[in-house]
Amino acid sequence: MTGVLASVWLAVILAWLVFALAGWVAGAPASVWIGGVVGAAAVLAFRDTLPLRGMVALLAPFGVMLPALALRHMGAKLGLPVVPFSALELGAFLLVYVLFLASAMGAVPVDIYRIGYAPLPVAGMVLAVCLYGLATGNWFLPLVAVLGQAFWVLGWGSSNWFDHVTHVLLVPVVAVVLVTRLF
Repeated sequence: MTGVLASVWLAVILAWLVFALAGWVAGAPASVWIGGVVGAAAVLAFRDTLPLRGMVALLAPFGVMLPALALRHMGAKLGLPVVPFSALELGAFLLVYVLFLASAMGAVPVDIYRIGYAPLPVAGMVLAVCLYGLATGNWFLPLVAVLGQAFWVLGWGSSNWFDHVTHVLLVPVVAVVLVTRLF
């Protein structure tokens, strides 16, 4: 199932990339359709080629977050109601996530990444994210947390919950979003 899931997530990421590029010359509905068709066709036709395997090698484990953000962005461009993250939320996430990555790399004496293997702390973190979603009215993060937990419990992908709900590419993405909000 992990291979199928990786192919689906890769198709979503490719669809988002094509959607973003097509958005320069076409409207949102057309660019979403173009992205979806190209993403699915590329994964189906070129799944075992060097470029797509290279993308999997660079982006894996995909987890839930990257495809969910891609789908969220495309949905927002189609007019679906999407609650944006505030600059404060993004800044706090960036600070905490960079510290988390430093911890996971051994730069900090506490290894927070190890908590992602344990059922009770993961359940507590998922509950905390769900309560945050309830308090803010933003259901995107609880959805990602619960889906990540489901995939983690089912053994679809990484054996660490954090790999399902975070990705190192979030650092430059969040940094770019914060910088673009300044202008």
